[in-house]
Amino acid sequence: MLKRFLSIKCSAHGKTDTGRSRKHNEDNIHLNQKKTLYLLADGMGGHHAGEVASKMAIKTIEQVLINHAKTATINDVEFSELAAVSSAIEKTNLRISQANDKKGVEPGKGMGTTVVGCWYLTDKKMSVIFHVGDSRAYSYYKKELTQLTTDHSLLQLWKDKCFEGDKPSANVLTKALGPYPEVAPDVSLYPAKKGEKILLCSDGLNTMVSDEKILEILTKYENSPETAIEQLIIEANLAGGEDNISVIIVSFS
Repeated sequence: MLKRFLSIKCSAHGKTDTGRSRKHNEDNIHLNQKKTLYLLADGMGGHHAGEVASKMAIKTIEQVLINHAKTATINDVEFSELAAVSSAIEKTNLRISQANDKKGVEPGKGMGTTVVGCWYLTDKKMSVIFHVGDSRAYSYYKKELTQLTTDHSLLQLWKDKCFEGDKPSANVLTKALGPYPEVAPDVSLYPAKKGEKILLCSDGLNTMVSDEKILEILTKYENSPETAIEQLIIEANLAGGEDNISVIIVSFS
């Protein structure tokens, strides 16, 4: 008699906060519980342009991935969702880039956004983790915190080069959606585990709150992700709240 595989369910909570220094919030989050798709985008460009870019990113990525799910068949290449996510991000980037072109903005300037997401594939018990920019995904499992993404930033390149030369500014990105007509996202498959949580956040959290403090809060409020999110945002604001703060926690059970 074949053993039945235990199902792994997922649910998510999220919140975004303006912070203490910015006048408006250019971050956007989206939780599609039905499709188990969770997205976070950190816009940039000022004068509400960043908010426009982050909204465009979330809307376009969701549309492409939902259309993929509707048209996919059992004959599709295994894990074709990876290609679907890459296509969604590339289409989103081109859409924002073309909007910049229409405004006469030079390449490398104008509005843009980061994005980080988790798309849980219930039938495969796998998550597609993807990002462009410095918004992050972490895994919290058995009281350990592991960063799943690598920032697309000059600061990260400086770290990768063993701290050669002067330390660059933390907010200079090497990749984002919108500034240029082409972008290569990082997309990977990650097996879901019961009891695990995936934390998605904008840099307004992790530049204000250390990984050690994030771990402490997630551990303390392990059974209440909504409270954990509230406490993470409070901690970021207590540290200065220098940027918009967005947090999503995806819980597997």
